[in-house]
Amino acid sequence: MLWVLLDILLALLALAGLGLVVLGLWRKVKDLGREVGRAGDAIGRATEDLADLQAQLPPRA
Repeated sequence: MLWVLLDILLALLALAGLGLVVLGLWRKVKDLGREVGRAGDAIGRATEDLADLQAQLPPRA
């Protein structure tokens, strides 16, 4: 009976550790998503600026 309780305790500790790892990874994924969004916005602005500059150039012959 004691060994069964010890096994259950170890399993619960392992699940708690796994939960902490998953929580940490989830937070990192959310941070990465935010950074990807910022990078996308910056690329979008740069693309618009480039299109404006290209529109100002004289046409080639």
